[in-house]
Amino acid sequence: MGNKKWFDGFLTPGSVKKEYRHLAFENHPDLGGDTATMQQINAAYLLVLASLDGQTSAGTDGKDHVYHYSEKVEQAVMDKIREVLKVAKPEWEVELIGTWVWVSGTAKADRDVLNKNGVGMKWHSKRERWFWHVPTFRRKYSGVGFDTLRQMYGSTVMEKEQPPQRAALVG
Repeated sequence: MGNKKWFDGFLTPGSVKKEYRHLAFENHPDLGGDTATMQQINAAYLLVLASLDGQTSAGTDGKDHVYHYSEKVEQAVMDKIREVLKVAKPEWEVELIGTWVWVSGTAKADRDVLNKNGVGMKWHSKRERWFWHVPTFRRKYSGVGFDTLRQMYGSTVMEKEQPPQRAALVG
């Protein structure tokens, strides 16, 4: 079980996630770190996020948001990001907005790689991007722009060499 010491002084899901990304860059085995340390960091990360479940904070959209922790959902998002990054081309932009994974750039032409026969994404004709979200989540098209979505749910553009951070669930 993880020791929370890795995240002492980080009191919000956003700050914990930012520190996790920093620690992953320093300690991930694929980047020269060791497996045992990364396992300790991962366990501590999950403990800290679970302890923040239900925390309310002001979003950049001026509204209060409640953090809802779900290890199952966060793991599914992490797995999908890794899967997409394995096949990503340099001209693609892979972005995490809330718990939705979006792929843009020249990705439309690469439908065989991204569609249901590839990594299991769907084409969004109105937003003109590939997307994936946790299968149990259903919502009608809201019509708001990507800048608004980024403000409401947070956004991270993933780099091919960047280990993905866990997604924040905002209610």
